[in-house]
Amino acid sequence: ISFCAEVNALRNIRLIYKKTGRAKYISHLDLNRLMTRVLKRSGLPVWFTEGFNPHAFITFALPLSLGFESRYDVMDFRVTDDNLSNDEILSALKSALPTDIVAQKVYTALTKAKIIAFAEFDIDLAIDDINYNKFKDFLNADEIITEKTTKKKGLKTFDVKPKIIKYSVEKTGDNAKIYLLLPAGNIENINPTIILDAAEKQGIEFDVLNIVRGGIFDNNMN
Repeated sequence: ISFCAEVNALRNIRLIYKKTGRAKYISHLDLNRLMTRVLKRSGLPVWFTEGFNPHAFITFALPLSLGFESRYDVMDFRVTDDNLSNDEILSALKSALPTDIVAQKVYTALTKAKIIAFAEFDIDLAIDDINYNKFKDFLNADEIITEKTTKKKGLKTFDVKPKIIKYSVEKTGDNAKIYLLLPAGNIENINPTIILDAAEKQGIEFDVLNIVRGGIFDNNMN
């Protein structure tokens, strides 16, 4: 996906990274703190906000739920030296990042992250044949009634099936892999655990082994 930031005298940098293994247990708040330390350790000329509490300007395109891995995470920051190449910035970040957080790409950000519309998820389940067939029927049903907590209305009952843009289910031995493409971003964000919780409430038995967020996309699936 290609987003963009407003152009000014500073250079807006977008880091694409993946977060796996033990790093999936780092909360978003702690990740913010960690990335601040990473930028400092990298030695890059990072731009700091002004005022009583100056800090490195960092924004995350789509914060990840605790316990989720990701193959595609996005963080923006700014540098004050426009002569640095993207390769130099990427190398500095790679040397400063901890194990299980891997910098994959760096480029100049030209669009805002507000255009994010969808995210894909791969979910690994431990599940037997009987419950696997129940899970397939569950996803193929015309409606999936579940509950979601909202800020204004509290606990809300709604049909999540129309929110599932695309899905697939595949069985391998005692495990199953579920693929979901769901709304994500500022306008609407559907967490895949809502769908898993709905399945459990219908008596389907399984254990969640791992949840990985893959790509994130705009309305045109770019």
